[in-house]
Amino acid sequence: MGRGDRETSGVGDGEIDDSVFYALRNRHRRFTLYFLLEHESVSVVELADVVAGWIRAGEYGMATRAERDGVYASLVHRHVPVLEEADLVEWSDDRETVSRTNWPVPVSELVRLALTAETGEDES
Repeated sequence: MGRGDRETSGVGDGEIDDSVFYALRNRHRRFTLYFLLEHESVSVVELADVVAGWIRAGEYGMATRAERDGVYASLVHRHVPVLEEADLVEWSDDRETVSRTNWPVPVSELVRLALTAETGEDES
């Protein structure tokens, strides 16, 4: 299925492209979107630190440099491109900054619901 052949699913008052649901399947991508709920843009280095820290938070320890480097590589080569394909983020030409796009209300609601379900906390 090419980009022009995308399917959509109804959620609330609007429709959400299936690529958004695919993007939400992965924890690294969800954590990226949760961070972008409060920050319009972030450097990929800072994002890797945040995501690695959140992953490690449940294990009572700090993320190591090797873990942060691994998260950085997976963000750059795998996860940010998926989020960009779903039109959830924009990636700067120099590949150093990730910025949130203007999400439709149903997408914002879905990301907030995922945050609440995963963490038990409501961002708002």
